[in-house]
Amino acid sequence: MRSKGFYLLPGLFLLYSTALAQVAAPQPVEEVFSDWRVLCQPTDQGSACQMLQSAAAEEDGPPVFLLSVSATSEQSYAVMTVPVGVYLAPGIELHVDNRRPFKVLYEVCDQLGCHAGFRMNGDVLRAFRKGLQVKARVWTARDKAVDFPLSLRGFTAAYTHFRAAGDQ
Repeated sequence: MRSKGFYLLPGLFLLYSTALAQVAAPQPVEEVFSDWRVLCQPTDQGSACQMLQSAAAEEDGPPVFLLSVSATSEQSYAVMTVPVGVYLAPGIELHVDNRRPFKVLYEVCDQLGCHAGFRMNGDVLRAFRKGLQVKARVWTARDKAVDFPLSLRGFTAAYTHFRAAGDQ
């Protein structure tokens, strides 16, 4: 006759291996810098990080606009994601405070939204570091523009941390 412990052993081993797998799996680390989040996922080579800020179309609504900043070892780039259904021809205008706008063209649309990418360097990076707010202007029709604000509070601290964390 087998003891009850023998029947429990496979169950305990499964429980232990599941717990060990959960502990061993690297978890993403999120840090908040005022209105910006830096999300880093540990990798074999260090960590892959991304800066994020989202905005809702309506007060207290779900976030539907996203500005994310990623990097390669050489440079940073940003992607603005807006809902599907926007008028694509004019692209997006980014107005940092009252400076001349930067124009960004859409690259692709998918089920998550329409994405417009741009390099985060030079004049754009300087404006984001010095600015207080960026208004992204998108068109919902040929002659109907909608502005939505994104805060630049915490951008410089988040960007500095993001670049340093990505180099590790």
